[in-house]
Amino acid sequence: MKILYLLFAVFFLTLCAGITQGIISPRDCRRAGGICRRTCPSNYRRIGSCGFGLSCCKRRRVSSECHKGDITV
Repeated sequence: MKILYLLFAVFFLTLCAGITQGIISPRDCRRAGGICRRTCPSNYRRIGSCGFGLSCCKRRRVSSECHKGDITV
C-alpha cells in the first residue's frame, strides 16, 4: 500500500513538471521572446525546450546598481 502513495507522488510531480513547462516548440519560444540554442549563454536563462535537444533561452534581466532611493541631494 505504501508503494501506491509513492507512485502517486511521482506521477503528480511528473505531471506538474510537464504542465509548467509551456514552451515546447520554436514558435512558442519566439512568442515568449526567447531564442533556440543548444546551450544557453551565460547572460541567458533556460525557459523551455525547442525540441530536437535545443533549449529556449531568454536574456536575463540586469538590475542597475543605482536605485532611486540611493540618490541624495
